[in-house]
Amino acid sequence: MVTVNSSDIDIRVIAPGLDADAVAELGQGLRSELLDLDVEDVRAADAGAAPDGAKSAEAIAWGAMVVALAPQVAQGVMAVVGSWLSRQPSDVEVEIDGQRFKGRLTKDQQAQLFGAYLRRIESP
Repeated sequence: MVTVNSSDIDIRVIAPGLDADAVAELGQGLRSELLDLDVEDVRAADAGAAPDGAKSAEAIAWGAMVVALAPQVAQGVMAVVGSWLSRQPSDVEVEIDGQRFKGRLTKDQQAQLFGAYLRRIESP
């Protein structure tokens, strides 16, 4: 598939009670589900320096990812993230382009995220 207008969505898995490796494992699970969609790429975000005591920068990085996609796939990405989040422990959150969500994403929340994404990519 060739896409002319692709864009990125930043997604970060947040789990205060878990260590970096566990967060990375959660992130890899979400990444795997996202790759089942027709997205261009799901790559680790630049995590910067690992905090003291972290086992590896790569583990930290996989808690944060960038999804490269065509706009027509964005709604499917929101649905996958919502489904994935609903199956996680209650203290796990996701941050999508700066907005945090915990628990199940309602259809209204998915629509709001999709709308915000479209406004962002359409603005000059």
